[in-house]
Amino acid sequence: MKPKGKRKRVIVNPSDEKRLQGALERWAAGGDFVPLRTRAFLLLLWDGSVRTSGALAMNAEDVVQDPRARRVTNLRRVVQPECDESDHRQRSFVVSARTQHALADYLGAVRCGGWLPTDRLEGPLFLSSVQPGSGQRLSKRTAIHWWETFQRGHARDCSRTYTLDDLVYTGRLAYVEAADGNTDLLSEHSGISRRSAAEYGLGSNVTPEEVMARLDKRR
Repeated sequence: MKPKGKRKRVIVNPSDEKRLQGALERWAAGGDFVPLRTRAFLLLLWDGSVRTSGALAMNAEDVVQDPRARRVTNLRRVVQPECDESDHRQRSFVVSARTQHALADYLGAVRCGGWLPTDRLEGPLFLSSVQPGSGQRLSKRTAIHWWETFQRGHARDCSRTYTLDDLVYTGRLAYVEAADGNTDLLSEHSGISRRSAAEYGLGSNVTPEEVMARLDKRR
């Protein structure tokens, strides 16, 4: 018997993209912590900005203008400090309007619900729902669990089930298309090597802000 290999990544069907997006919005509309966290997490991956491990390594102060301000204001351009998941180098990337809004909703719930040890938005961005107030970081296993739970319970009309890697892959393809094939921009945006990014397209002179503005108009 041949050993099972890693499943090949697939592109999320355009019709399924609309179904997933709609289901995420409906699920999060209730304002509960887990749906808001899941939506923000998934949309960050869907932007093609980071891999699962990279998103889980981010901190709240990376994405807000002022961690101490009462009103949550999320940054359009996020700066991620040096860490293991960023190959020990600082990197920045532009997030979409939908991700900005999702992060603001989620972090508003974090602050109001006392999910962090203090009222400052500092510490893990994506928090475990176990022991509120402890500031415990969400685990990869739990993130995958809620993605699968969401698909089974709220997106059953999709043509198939998808992995988190599928979301990232689809996001990268959409990004490089909006960048007129400029894979250097994709490398900067996704934090992958230029060699890896080169598999996605050709060069252009568009800026990261222009790329995300194009993507925002399509959604």
